Amino acid sequence: MTSSRRAAWLAAGAVVLIALVVGFVVWQSADHGESGTRAVIDGVGAARAPFTGLTAGTITVGDKRLHVVVADDESERVQGLRQKVDASPYDGMLFEFPSDGVVSFTMAKVPAALEIVFFDRAGRVVDRMHMKPCPNGTDSTCPLYTPKGPFRYALETGDGVVYDGRLAVP
Repeated sequence: MTSSRRAAWLAAGAVVLIALVVGFVVWQSADHGESGTRAVIDGVGAARAPFTGLTAGTITVGDKRLHVVVADDESERVQGLRQKVDASPYDGMLFEFPSDGVVSFTMAKVPAALEIVFFDRAGRVVDRMHMKPCPNGTDSTCPLYTPKGPFRYALETGDGVVYDGRLAVP
């Protein structure tokens, strides 16, 4: 096989992989009749800079009250903390999904390490992990971080900042 043909096959494979990941995220983000989880966040309002256009609020994890910026639709979840060192002026970013599922996270275009905790719809911890920065990578070149089970919420915080306990869900 010639090198140009091999490169064409690799490029086609990368496009197919990206399409599959995007399709899976869209499918997992679709509302399967289980919406109404906004009750987990108190004091919902407009987020401050640099997160203007998003919402923010307060959640409780264990015995800690955290002020978080919220990513609750597909475009916000895909953007996440890309090109941001952390979630300042907030304690973290809460990714809220309309139903339980397994979605992988990537650190593409994220310049600093983050911690992530995944919670199920009852607020129980499903998994937690440390994610390494991949500031110059893309979704297809950076590692994927996939929890070991279905989750409804994911909380990203700064490097080394880990909150223990359940996410308070009414």
